[in-house]
Amino acid sequence: MLSIKVKNAVAIILCSIIIFFAVYSPAMEVISAATKPSVRLPIIMYHHVLNDKSKLGKYIVSPKEIEKDIIYLKEQGYTTIVMEDLINYVKNDIALPEKPIMLTFDDGYYSNYTYVLPLLEKYDVKAVISVTGGYVQRSTEEGNLNPAYSYLTWDLINELVNSPYIEIQNHSYAMHEICERKGCLIMKGESYEKYTEEMVNDIGKLQNIIEEKTGYRPTTFTYPFGFVCKEGNEVLRKMGFIATLSCYEGVNILSGKEEELFELKRFNRPSGISQKKFFGKFIE
Repeated sequence: MLSIKVKNAVAIILCSIIIFFAVYSPAMEVISAATKPSVRLPIIMYHHVLNDKSKLGKYIVSPKEIEKDIIYLKEQGYTTIVMEDLINYVKNDIALPEKPIMLTFDDGYYSNYTYVLPLLEKYDVKAVISVTGGYVQRSTEEGNLNPAYSYLTWDLINELVNSPYIEIQNHSYAMHEICERKGCLIMKGESYEKYTEEMVNDIGKLQNIIEEKTGYRPTTFTYPFGFVCKEGNEVLRKMGFIATLSCYEGVNILSGKEEELFELKRFNRPSGISQKKFFGKFIE
């Protein structure tokens, strides 16, 4: 009799174990995915780069300052990423480095090619350059490039697209001009249809030219002057953009949701502030 009772008890225990794993294992997996740690991503915003100390300021830094920034970030354990890496993390679950950071350069200055690219190659780091199509076209037509004032040309952009250190993104064709419209904001009294047409004609024009010149189509739009509106975001999504870069300051806390790729925050990097003082405000 005792033997039968023991066998029954063992059978009950085994059945309980099987039922437990059958019922609870999927739930445990869901919890594990849901509690995945968030990623902290600081994004730094640069513009022009010059050696002339008299010109340095809020939007112009020296090559030496950028070099010191890169060295400091590497010493703190940070690894640079570009938008492709971030998009792959969100859409394809491809892991990011433990301490990611992004370096971005707006407008497409020739100085980015002259001074920044050699530093990226020297220290094996990556950066994003968002180009303004009208400036590039003008620079291409004028020639006689000078790092003090010129912008990139289409040939240089093609070269940079093929560099492992640079990623090119869209900063509009002509919406970076000072005019009635503030950046790519919808104007008072402007219909949504007219606004959509203006956005597609301008931003889409640059998309098409970059693809024609390089075979690459940008995935990210960088708002001119940082001006953002919900209508603009709607149009950009319809145009196929996966992400946008803003001028709002703050560290991006990312949990892997696609909507987090829009209006990514950045910190503008001015000249004249030490690495410890500037980066110490927001990096760990």
